[in-house]
Amino acid sequence: MKAVAFGEVLWDVNGDEKTLGGAPFNVLAHMRKLGGQVQIISAVGQDALGAHTLDCIEDAGISGQLIRISPFPTGRADITIVDGNASYVFNMPCAWDDIRLSPDQYMELFNDEFYVFIYGTLAQRCMTSALTLEKLLDVVSAQEYFFDVNLRGRFSTCKSIRRGLEKATILKMSDEELPAVAAMLSVDSEKLIKWLFDNTGVRKVLVSEGSRGASCYEKDGGSCHAGAPEVKVLDTVGAGDSLSAAFLHFLSRGENTGSALEKASLLAGYVVTKRGAVPEYDEELRAQLSLQGSVSSARPE
Repeated sequence: MKAVAFGEVLWDVNGDEKTLGGAPFNVLAHMRKLGGQVQIISAVGQDALGAHTLDCIEDAGISGQLIRISPFPTGRADITIVDGNASYVFNMPCAWDDIRLSPDQYMELFNDEFYVFIYGTLAQRCMTSALTLEKLLDVVSAQEYFFDVNLRGRFSTCKSIRRGLEKATILKMSDEELPAVAAMLSVDSEKLIKWLFDNTGVRKVLVSEGSRGASCYEKDGGSCHAGAPEVKVLDTVGAGDSLSAAFLHFLSRGENTGSALEKASLLAGYVVTKRGAVPEYDEELRAQLSLQGSVSSARPE
C-alpha cells in the first residue's frame, strides 16, 4: 500500500519525556510497521530539533523528501494527561504552519498514484498550510481521501471542516468530536452521519469511542462495531492514529470493513498499554494481526 499524509510533525512533550508525534506522522509510522510504503508532506525548523526530526522520520521508514525546512521553529505540543485523557498546548507559529511545495514537487505528486491521501484539521490553522492542502486535494490522485478530524480548541473551524470534506471519502472523528462537528455544520448531531452521506462524497465514517472501541458507518447503510480489548491503559496518546492506520491498511488488503475495524481496534488496544504513540510491536500482536515477517526501519525504495 502506498500512502501520503499532509500535516503537522511535532514533538509531544510530557514532563521530561519527549517523543516525535503529530497525527500524520503517527499514522504513517504505524502504516510502515504494517508494511506500507509511506511519505509525508510537512515542515520542520532550521534548528537542532528539526534536524533530529528528519533523522527520526527516516528511522521510522517514512519518506521525508517533501518536508520543507522552514524559518519557523520545529513544532511541539506540551501534553497534560488527566484521568487518562490528553490535552495539548502547541507553539505558534511553528514550521508546520509554513508547509509549502515547489512546482516540481506538485508535479511529482501529480504523476504518482496512492491508495490513500491522509490529512486533517489542525494543520489548516494558518493560511499558508491551508492553501497548500487545497492545492494538494486537486493534485494528489488516490483511491481514498482520509480526513482525520482533530479538534483542538480555537484551531477548529467550520472552514477547516468544510475544506476537508470537499474531497473526503473516509471521515474519522471521535465520539466526543461528533457533536462539535455537527454544530459547526449546523446539523443535528443525531443526523450528522446521514447528512454526510447525502451531502458529501464521504462513503465511510469511522468513529473512535475510547474504552468502548470504535464504530464504522457506511453509505450503503451498513455499520459495524469493534469493542476495545480489556487492558490496563498506560498512555492514550496516538491510540486514534493507530486505529486509523490499521483500518486503512487492512482495507487496502481487501478485507471487509468489519474485519479491518476489528484489527484496528486490536492495535489501538495494544498501543494504549505502552508509552508513546508508536511503540514496537511484540510477536503476539504481530500474530494476532497476521503480519508476516518483520518490517525494516530503513526507508522503503
